Amino acid sequence: MVSRSDPKLEIMELILEEKYPEALSKLTRLLKAEPDNRQLKMLLFDIYYNMGNVNRAVDAAAETARELLEEGFFDTVIGYLKKVTYYVKHPELYRILFRALIKRGLDYEAFQSLIDFCKYGVKNHKYIDEVKNFLDIIIDLSPIPSLSQEAEKLKKALQKEGL
Repeated sequence: MVSRSDPKLEIMELILEEKYPEALSKLTRLLKAEPDNRQLKMLLFDIYYNMGNVNRAVDAAAETARELLEEGFFDTVIGYLKKVTYYVKHPELYRILFRALIKRGLDYEAFQSLIDFCKYGVKNHKYIDEVKNFLDIIIDLSPIPSLSQEAEKLKKALQKEGL
């Protein structure tokens, strides 16, 4: 049992016990007292996602990641969004991840993250407009020829399917 003197640990325990409404309630109260606490804000994704509210989860993750990116915490953004995008594929999350990877000088990983999203979009016929935009970015800007070629193939697959 966790000491009740540490509210963050108590919230994490509630998440592990799958008591998401109670965890959200405690987290919301704690965030009112500590509105700039990014660690607490990162927990919002877990709670919303596990409650089945994917849109709120994405919004919470994107907002927190943008704040961290603006503050220069590139590695934190990268780690956080790699976890988040494992569960949820959303173009805004990949845009932020791409920026963080580029700012960190990880060009291959940045363009590969966009390719991964595009593969998901093509396969599931989701976010087609964003997929087309990402493919154009990869084709036009990627310094890695193999990723540009892969983007060209995905673009042709979209055209072949009439998307």
